[in-house]
Amino acid sequence: MLEVRKDEERVKIYFPYNPAYITKIKTIEGYRWHPEERCWSVPYSEGVVKRMVSLFDGEKVEADLSLYLEDLRRELVLRKYSPMTIKAYVHYNDEVLKFFGKNPYEITNNDVKDYLFHLVEEREVSTSTLNSATNALKFYYERRTARF
Repeated sequence: MLEVRKDEERVKIYFPYNPAYITKIKTIEGYRWHPEERCWSVPYSEGVVKRMVSLFDGEKVEADLSLYLEDLRRELVLRKYSPMTIKAYVHYNDEVLKFFGKNPYEITNNDVKDYLFHLVEEREVSTSTLNSATNALKFYYERRTARF
C-alpha cells in the first residue's frame, strides 16, 4: 500500500521498501528521497494524484482527499468563481468522497445519484441546496475526471 500526502509544494509518497515502486517514482521529474522521513516526494502539479494512481495501477493508493480537491479549487479560482461557490463546490465533493470512502476515479454515476438521493431523503435539503450539490458534482466529474 502507498500513502500519498501533500506537504507544502511537494507530494510525499510513503511505502515499505519495494524496488519496483522506486523505479516507478523515478519516472516522475523532480523526484526526491527524504531519508529522515523514509519517503519519496515529487513536485505538486495538477493531476499528480491521477498520475500516481495510474503508475501504481492495481495497487492500493491512499491519498489525502485534499490532494484530489486542490485541483478542483485551483480550476474554480482560475475561472474566477466566487469564494462562496468555491467553498460550496469543494464542500460537496469532499462530502461525496467521505460518504463513499472512495477516490474520485472510483466514484460512479450511481454513487453520485445515491448521494443526491441521500441529500433529499435523509438530510431533507432544500431544492436550492440540491441544485448547488448537483452543479458542484457535475462540474468536478465532467471537467476534472472527464467521465460524466
